[in-house]
Amino acid sequence: MPPTVLITRPKDDAQRLSQELERCVPDLRVLIAPVMQICATPFDLPDMSFDYLLLTSRHAVPAADACLGLPVYCVGEATRAAAQARGHRVCAAYPDAEALVTDLAEHKGKRALHLHGRHTRGNVSDRLSSAGLETKSCVVYEQLPRRWSEAERQNIHAQSHLLLPLYSPRSARLAAENLQGFAGDVSLIGLSQACLDGWSGITPVSGICLERPDGQAMVRAIASHLAR
Repeated sequence: MPPTVLITRPKDDAQRLSQELERCVPDLRVLIAPVMQICATPFDLPDMSFDYLLLTSRHAVPAADACLGLPVYCVGEATRAAAQARGHRVCAAYPDAEALVTDLAEHKGKRALHLHGRHTRGNVSDRLSSAGLETKSCVVYEQLPRRWSEAERQNIHAQSHLLLPLYSPRSARLAAENLQGFAGDVSLIGLSQACLDGWSGITPVSGICLERPDGQAMVRAIASHLAR
């Protein structure tokens, strides 16, 4: 019997992933149990002008309304879609922060604003500033850890085999903590090797790292694993 897909992303992201999987995987068994909760946080924008706006997560998009009109550079197609839906002009969407930094490092002498969550990877602002694109960083949302309810835990522990997609090293660590005591098998699919390296739970029966770190690649990898 195919494993149950355990989606631990924040609630809205988890529901979107579940819906995408249901469209391409027959008889899908999925459980949603977020390990993080996204909460907007008060912020003050730097009192200066900018040439570019950088958005590395769709969760930062609502905070970007005050920057409408700036050329936007995104990480991820979901971020691009969310920004465009709110009227932003998106110049490019990159598969990951590394690709964004590599491309924008050529824009020397300009100034960028990076809106992001409390926990980030890639050191985007510092690396771009060092390359000559002065980049100011602003935290606009929190990613708060979330413990599973007893009902969620019982439902998850009743499964014999879980397929667990991992989207960040931090969420991998939080999922491992929540899964303590699970007696079944776990298979992992990491958006990157860093995500797999962040896993500290039971030894998985398999661990797959995506060749391309984006949402559609994750959907295809999950579907392929379940079709075996």
